[in-house]
Amino acid sequence: MATTFPFRLITPTGIVYEGPVEQAVAIGALGEFGILAEHADYITAIAPGMLTLYTGGAIADEYLLSGGLAEVKDGSMTILALDAEPSTAVDTAAAASEIRAAEEKIAGMSSYDPAYAEADQALRLARARENVAQLRRAAH
Repeated sequence: MATTFPFRLITPTGIVYEGPVEQAVAIGALGEFGILAEHADYITAIAPGMLTLYTGGAIADEYLLSGGLAEVKDGSMTILALDAEPSTAVDTAAAASEIRAAEEKIAGMSSYDPAYAEADQALRLARARENVAQLRRAAH
């Protein structure tokens, strides 16, 4: 049996997942990263994308995260997410229209516009939803 570590996924509405996992894989500010038991202390921003949790050598749960912060400390990991949706609950049919709407909004903005960061975040999240759809198609 592989070594596990305590993991918690928390959103502003409460604890979404809490339990032991063998591995957690997410998208950070610098790209995808994975955490195993006994990982060194670590902290990073979370970018919109998929969080995959492994137990028993297989995928246990997957969530679409809209962003947040991940911390590994003293052998346990906590992700404080802005929002977390189970991958099965993601409306992949709406992803294409969300991307078009976000691209149209951001196309007319300057990067100095105070609303630019929010529009960019919406575009990244819409693209992450599209990636969930592609992953589902590839799995079937």
